[in-house]
Amino acid sequence: MKKMMFLLVLFTLLLASCTKTEVETFTVTFDSNGGSSVASQVVDSGSLVTEPEDPTQDGYDFLYWYTDNSEVAYVFSTPITADLTLTASWEVAILTDQEKVAVDIANFAASVLAGEVVYALPAVGETYASTIEWTANSEYISELGYILPVPLDENETVAQVSGEFTLNSVTVTQSFEVPIRHMQQVVIGETRVVPFTNLTTEYSVEDADVNLYFEEDGYVPYIKVVDFFSLLQGFIDPDVEFTFTKGEGTLEIFYQYYDEDLDETYDLIVSIDVNENTITTNDPGFYWAYVYSTETNYGRHIGYDIDNPDASSIEGENVVYDLDDFSLDMTVYENEVVLPYYIVNQLFAGSSYYNVYYNYDGLYGIYSLPEAGSKEYREIRGSEMSRTDIPADLLVHTFSMLAFDLDSFYGLKDIMEVDTYYDLLYAQMDDLLVGDPVDFDYAIRDLLLKDIDEPHTSYGYPSYFNSTTWTGPETNSLSYYGTRFNSWYYAGLLAVDDVLADKWGVNPDGGWNASSPNRPHYWFLDDVSAVLSLDDFYTADIEESATYDATLAQSVFKLSSVSNLIPDIAGGTKFFFYNNNTENNKKLEILVKGIDASYVDTYAQALVALGYEHIVQATTDDTKVNGYYQISIPNEEDPLVSDSYMVQIAFDEDLGLFYVGIMNVVPLEYALAWPFVVDVFETVNSDSAVYMEMMFDQILAIAPNLENIVLDLSWNTGGNVGALYRIVGFITDQPFRVTGIDRDTGGYSSSYVVIDGVPSYANLNWALLITPVTFSAANQMATIFMENDLGPIVGVQSGGGACSITPILLPNGTAFTMSSNNINAYRTGTGTTEDPYVYHNNEFGITPDYPIAIDKIYDTQTLLDVFNNEG
Repeated sequence: MKKMMFLLVLFTLLLASCTKTEVETFTVTFDSNGGSSVASQVVDSGSLVTEPEDPTQDGYDFLYWYTDNSEVAYVFSTPITADLTLTASWEVAILTDQEKVAVDIANFAASVLAGEVVYALPAVGETYASTIEWTANSEYISELGYILPVPLDENETVAQVSGEFTLNSVTVTQSFEVPIRHMQQVVIGETRVVPFTNLTTEYSVEDADVNLYFEEDGYVPYIKVVDFFSLLQGFIDPDVEFTFTKGEGTLEIFYQYYDEDLDETYDLIVSIDVNENTITTNDPGFYWAYVYSTETNYGRHIGYDIDNPDASSIEGENVVYDLDDFSLDMTVYENEVVLPYYIVNQLFAGSSYYNVYYNYDGLYGIYSLPEAGSKEYREIRGSEMSRTDIPADLLVHTFSMLAFDLDSFYGLKDIMEVDTYYDLLYAQMDDLLVGDPVDFDYAIRDLLLKDIDEPHTSYGYPSYFNSTTWTGPETNSLSYYGTRFNSWYYAGLLAVDDVLADKWGVNPDGGWNASSPNRPHYWFLDDVSAVLSLDDFYTADIEESATYDATLAQSVFKLSSVSNLIPDIAGGTKFFFYNNNTENNKKLEILVKGIDASYVDTYAQALVALGYEHIVQATTDDTKVNGYYQISIPNEEDPLVSDSYMVQIAFDEDLGLFYVGIMNVVPLEYALAWPFVVDVFETVNSDSAVYMEMMFDQILAIAPNLENIVLDLSWNTGGNVGALYRIVGFITDQPFRVTGIDRDTGGYSSSYVVIDGVPSYANLNWALLITPVTFSAANQMATIFMENDLGPIVGVQSGGGACSITPILLPNGTAFTMSSNNINAYRTGTGTTEDPYVYHNNEFGITPDYPIAIDKIYDTQTLLDVFNNEG
């Protein structure tokens, strides 16, 4: 029995020795609190955690680990009895300036080694803000460290750059190798929805939200082409039927355009190829022919003789924009072609003067370049980015877009024998590649006014990164301009103004003598010869009628009837209806010929009979002595609302014109400024054809046997081409030739214009007086005068100016205008093989048939001799 008990105990002990005893464990986690990571540890219950190596953190010194109380260091001799988290305690490192600079150097070196795309070398250190000045052996790195892409026809390279890092009294110079690459493929990484607001009444475009696309953390906006077309309905004629054809990385847009004047239909196509990075069109008319025709009647009286046998044309070539040439890129995103936003705007809108301005906060529809102080101007200048530096990627993109705009759309590029404007931009890159938006705009001013240097190219307004109160760099001193502009100013404006002073006296009101009240609009050389001055080519939105036409008034006020607003005007031989509507108000002015001064009282009675109240108070203001008429009538759309209108009437004895002005605003108080002031002559002068008609009425009343007339363009710097054509209609009743050059296609053409509806004085002997002031449209008048042999040209060589102007918006928001690709010209030759047509631009002016010294341009006998010699 004892033996059995012994064996049982022994067996039990043997079993016990085969069973492993369980030991409890716990996890100790290390929270480095912003420092380098530290691995957790698994520790047996009652054992000790092994103290790890101290973590590191730039700018800090490690103190100790703690548990709950950050003020008490953990004791590593404490047995572990539960899961535990130890947190690192830090204090700001007290580094020497030398050590701090070393940290900044190491940070930059790490970013370069990481292969990041670098648009700019930093101006300050990442951690300790040491200032850095760079020098580089690359023409693609600017003085401030901005890096341009290498052109695709050159090899990528590595630039040796030297950075001088300075912190307080410590300066350390360190060399780096920075890769200079070709432009990188655009990779869309972000989408922003921005609001579009239409700010102009020129086109009715609905407000909407628009998707813009960006690279990750980027500031350069991109847009889907189809989205831009969808956005601009109203600017784009809704009757135009587009066909969008998508391929592998391609988009073709097709539509047909019918030209009523030429009775011809054109197939217009643009092809966008992401694979080739090109935009191609068979006709640059693609970019404007779809634009909705506005209601303004600036083209009145102008037609074309499409069958004239003397017309000619040389077809140009397809226009191809190769974005590779400008380090610009397009891509496909969500199966749609995406282009840099400002390329899309410039091509598909800006060429027609309508622009969609991007200021980071949103998109804004504007017409041309809004004037400073206008509502549109204030709206587009307000941005979240105001008073901030231009981001590096956007700045480099702006530089590339500036090159694209100048090489693609600047009409004088070939005339000035420029292969590419990159040469000029690279020479100015240290000034242009600056993050400070003020400095950038000064650089743009100098580039335009001093380097490009021609009167058609001018600075507009500053970028949205500037303060909203800053109106831009000064442009009111000749020191800001180049030699050509200075020559035009001194040999033209000042010289002619001095001769005007000699002829008519110094302006008693100050300013230019050309504006002196003593200078007449016309003057006589003898009983049958006169000089008529035309200082501008103005156009107004006018409809003309032989009798009063209420429907013309209805169209101005957008009313179905004006019978309760405007009494009919009885009598009269010719009516001019001026539509002077603005964004906020509607205004109609009517000028009537063939009515005498007594009709003012008659019409006043008609106004009162219609319900108008005559408001008149004692005043010393000559413009208010006759008072005004006021009425309120029910709004057509909401009869419960009343609309108030103001009417003023007058008669101009000198011009023999009856005047009526109506506006949908009334004065707040009699003594305060009125919504409009009656100035019959200024209304006449706002349209050059009306001005010419009224001046001839006066001249012929004095000299009914007039034989000779000198059209004086000595102080005319240009204006509207439509106004110019109408003036030619006073000179000749025959079709006249107009010649042009398309720089973008390389095409040439001569067509014939017909003017119908203005008084013709083709029976008179005409001469044209020109000076260096005679510029732009006035220079074109001299060209037409010469090309069509309308009479002798006398004076001094005109100032030139061959191109129309086009507005340019840069991606950073800076705006300017420049000469466009539409170049005025004249044609020589007879069109035979032996004597082919040759087309000549008129950029540098027209030489007169009778050159005279500038001090003789207003000399009576000198001008009479021209007609005597011609006779």
